Amino acid sequence: MLRFLEILIIAALLHGTANAQSCRNPNQNTGYCISLYECPPLLNLVQKIQLTSDERSFLRQSQCENGFGRSPYVCCTRDINYSDRQTSTTITPIDTTTSTTTTRTTPSISPIRRQDGDLLPRTPACGPSSLSNRIYNGNNTNLDDFMWMALLEYRSRSGEKLLNCGGSLINSRYVLTAAHCVTGDIEKEVGQLNRVRLGEYDLSTDVDCIDRDCNPPVLEIEVEEAIPHPQYEASSRHRHNDIALIRLRTPVQLNEYIQPVCLPLPSVRSAINNSELLVVSGWGRTLLSRQSNIKQRLDVPVTSLSYCTDKFATRQIDVISSQLCAGGEFARDSCDGDSGGPLMRFKNAWYLEGVVSFGNRCGLEGWPGVYTRVSDYIDWIESTIRA
Repeated sequence: MLRFLEILIIAALLHGTANAQSCRNPNQNTGYCISLYECPPLLNLVQKIQLTSDERSFLRQSQCENGFGRSPYVCCTRDINYSDRQTSTTITPIDTTTSTTTTRTTPSISPIRRQDGDLLPRTPACGPSSLSNRIYNGNNTNLDDFMWMALLEYRSRSGEKLLNCGGSLINSRYVLTAAHCVTGDIEKEVGQLNRVRLGEYDLSTDVDCIDRDCNPPVLEIEVEEAIPHPQYEASSRHRHNDIALIRLRTPVQLNEYIQPVCLPLPSVRSAINNSELLVVSGWGRTLLSRQSNIKQRLDVPVTSLSYCTDKFATRQIDVISSQLCAGGEFARDSCDGDSGGPLMRFKNAWYLEGVVSFGNRCGLEGWPGVYTRVSDYIDWIESTIRA
């Protein structure tokens, strides 16, 4: 009788193996070249918090070309390390063109559970992790890192196009951002929100490439409606309820470089601990000037609410529980132009925990950045979005 893991592997292999190529992994065992996301053993491995050097090398050498499904592609077997360090078993390729009975009766990968009226995706349809980044352990983002990140484009009174705030794609029609990015002073200082840019990596090039890997040209989609939270007060220095939804004029055609992020829905939510490292990402922008053309990432520690409240009280700013504080290390912070961008947490998939809101300038020692706590606004998001 097959073990449960073997069943999962065969299910993954059967899912489209009529179009997949056979391959050999680093142990010279035979498998199929398929999407990493349909290969449970290697997907579980790549989602580990820390990889050993052997595991990282094995993953890198397991990559293959012209696979089936969504890239990146791997030669999928039961193996998760070299055979001289772990016993492995060859998985014989399955011929689905002649074994239709087997195809019908073998368990398949479970579809995403959706409820009527539920417009927010669940894992694995959201928050995918970049294989390349985990294998190469790079400091900068890869082409497919944080593929839900958006840039907001404004049109000034003179007609100039300006990229300023960030945002996160949460489904094929909506981007989540900060309220101060869609209403208030930004309309006077920058301009009118016009379009949303998705699939961006390097602001200085039309098509972005790393080595031989290139992503498609960016998508630029017009804004149909900007919806700040109804209790947001643009004139308030406290920035309570600093969250907004942007409805795109047309649905996004998702691809391997544009995918939605997961939201911390009640069914998957867990407490965020003080000092826990979360990730903020952006292009390192100030209000009207660039610091980096390349999308960057930064790990920032969560700060206790009491410390954050006391700190900002000295500036007559009231920080409350629907806000989340992180950072406070010298020269390591999100900044003005990153407003609306994501503060993220990885738990088998990437979840959007915070929206960049404000700080006391940028990167000052002892002064954390303040983020809108997304989990407190799930009810509002779900009641506001529509198909």
